[in-house]
Amino acid sequence: MLHVLLLFLVLAALAWWAYADARAYRAFCLLEDSARRRAFYRQWTLTSFVLFGLGGLLLLAMTGSLANIWQIPSQFTPLRLVLTAPEAVGTGSTDYVVGALIGVALMLALSVLLWTLQIRKMTMPMIGNIEPLLPRNGAEIVAALPMAVNAGVTEELFFRLALPLLAAQVTGSAFAGFAIATGAFALAHWYQGWKGMLVVLGIGVWFAWLYLSSGSLLKPILIHVLIDLIALALRPAIALRWHARVATN
Repeated sequence: MLHVLLLFLVLAALAWWAYADARAYRAFCLLEDSARRRAFYRQWTLTSFVLFGLGGLLLLAMTGSLANIWQIPSQFTPLRLVLTAPEAVGTGSTDYVVGALIGVALMLALSVLLWTLQIRKMTMPMIGNIEPLLPRNGAEIVAALPMAVNAGVTEELFFRLALPLLAAQVTGSAFAGFAIATGAFALAHWYQGWKGMLVVLGIGVWFAWLYLSSGSLLKPILIHVLIDLIALALRPAIALRWHARVATN
């Protein structure tokens, strides 16, 4: 009963915070002063660290699951076995090897194509509710770096471990636990609008798969940090450099 109440309070608090954060973001979108924008970055980083970092650790402590930071919880084992079942196929068969090679070749070709397209897109402004969040100068890029790293670490701790574990303990189902946590992950990005939330929902499913298939939080954390660094540092830096070159020509 205690876990049920705790889950309800966590989800209710998260919904309230997401609503308040969306309102704050709308005010942020109107800011032109760089110093005030950097202050928002610092405030968002601190708030996220407290809510998802310390909050995630608190949830794990309250459920006696702190040790699961380093090892995947037993509650997730049934779902993980389903995801890793293909590994049971014998790797010595010719069909398996050929299929693996074809898969690797296709992934490499797709990666090269996407990379080429992405480099071209990096020089153009983004369309959507996320564009105002992007740094507009070098000082803002520096201020956004801690925000990117913090989000990757604390959000994975909270949404891929602490919250799905609590939800799984309440529902008795790892699948339900991750479904609830992934929905909450999308809700936490309410400020991006419904289209952004749909994208985040898909990314959340991918991160959950990375965690369960690898058995470690490290892989989704690293990928999450990388995605945020590209969005909040690399892409704006390339765009700024590109526009500077255009302006001098």
